[in-house]
Amino acid sequence: MVFETLLGFELPALAIVAVALVVILVVSSWASPPANIPPFPARPYPILGHLVYLSKDARDVVMNWTKQTGEIFSLYMGTTLVVVLSSYDLMKDVLVKQANIYSDRPILGLLPVLPRINGIVSTSGTLWKENRTVVLSILRQFGMGKNVMAEKIEEEVHAYLDEVEKMDGKPADLKDLTGRAVSNVICSCVLGKRFDYNDAYYRKFLKMFDDSIEASSAATLHVWFPQVKYLPGDFFKTKLLLKNEDAFDKFIEEMIQKVDDEDAEGINKNSIVAHYLKEMREKREKGIPTEMSEEGLWRVITDLMTAGTETTTTTIRWFYIYMIHNQQVQRKVHEEIDENVGSGRNPKITDRPRMPYLNAAIMETQRIASILPFGLFHRCTEETTLRGYTIPKDTLIMPHLDAVLLSEKIWGDPLNFRPERFIGPQGNLLNPEQLAPFSMGRRLCLGEALAKAELFLFLAHVMHRYQVAPESPDSLPTFDSVLGISMAPAAHNIRLVRRDGAMDHSDDHDK
Repeated sequence: MVFETLLGFELPALAIVAVALVVILVVSSWASPPANIPPFPARPYPILGHLVYLSKDARDVVMNWTKQTGEIFSLYMGTTLVVVLSSYDLMKDVLVKQANIYSDRPILGLLPVLPRINGIVSTSGTLWKENRTVVLSILRQFGMGKNVMAEKIEEEVHAYLDEVEKMDGKPADLKDLTGRAVSNVICSCVLGKRFDYNDAYYRKFLKMFDDSIEASSAATLHVWFPQVKYLPGDFFKTKLLLKNEDAFDKFIEEMIQKVDDEDAEGINKNSIVAHYLKEMREKREKGIPTEMSEEGLWRVITDLMTAGTETTTTTIRWFYIYMIHNQQVQRKVHEEIDENVGSGRNPKITDRPRMPYLNAAIMETQRIASILPFGLFHRCTEETTLRGYTIPKDTLIMPHLDAVLLSEKIWGDPLNFRPERFIGPQGNLLNPEQLAPFSMGRRLCLGEALAKAELFLFLAHVMHRYQVAPESPDSLPTFDSVLGISMAPAAHNIRLVRRDGAMDHSDDHDK
């Protein structure tokens, strides 16, 4: 998987010894770092570089290095040079103003031997441009973030609320349910249909998806030391990763074939799969040069599923936690919804401009939770200079998003949950460019508009109908997090309690 966590894994003594032995075979000595690169925040260890420092609490370590060293510094991840960007102005200079030389992705670890990496997230050059352009065009045809897409989201919201209602206000961990609902929205776009939550085929798909994600997280060490795949056994989970990737890709292939067959029969034409295959075949028939392929579509689907499910699900879960800990904010959200929606209907996407406070609360959740503390790596395609330092060709660039979203200089009180920071003097919603939870530049998440629509509709419906409450008055959920694909909340139970006078959402369904 391409959204795997690259920092924060545990590095036990056995792993250190094994990695050192493997790398020593191919690295005869610790080379001197290139001249005039950004400073190191700490002395790198031979072979392992700064990975030793990052074996635990990587998020706190990198933030402390930022405070000590400044907006730009170098790290050695194993023997790979990484330059960390820790200010908004610097990220904008690099990822936006100098995008021509900083927009490529590196090919790390086992990616060269993984099947079908030709999607969107891990690719560069003409293949990336074509795939991104095609998928973005399809999403726009669907009305991404507008009424057509909103209908797909609202259909899923009703199914989600049906399941919540069955809980009858009792404590529950909503992680799996929320993940299934958000994933179903992506399925509706990609495959042209949603699944019942108990559908055996859908459950198999989600199980394989979760297994592939879990294997990627377990095999993190291979990113910096791909040689570990030659070790006997599977202590570093690389063989498990390859096995799960292969199984998941075969499952995706079967799904694509099914959609293609339905499209040929005129049953299912409104999907990313159908549109992608149609455009690919038209280009081939007309002799138009293209890098689109069936194999590339497999990875495009995986990229969309990973990016579209994890971040939105995690943001919704954090929103619930912050509502519980900030009852005055929850009251204001309820008041705004009551004033603009009332009790006679359900929220609609057209209500979004009239609900600045709910939008501000969502934005504040994205900021303070900072669920992607380390942005995906970029690669510098030529030697250049940055802030007076030399950046060698093929250096990896890591946007340190935590440093922006939790900056005292930008936000003043970054550790306080305060949606009012996004409300202007006239009660209007402010959209400061420094709020960049989806990164920036050419690699900006192409599903941003869809994610915003999902967050608004899911949370507007939930808050319209329910009070978000802790498992018990003396058992508030903690702010502990688990570093995986994103910075997700630790397992916890909450209660969604029906508000007085709240309508049954089905009463307004399809009105």
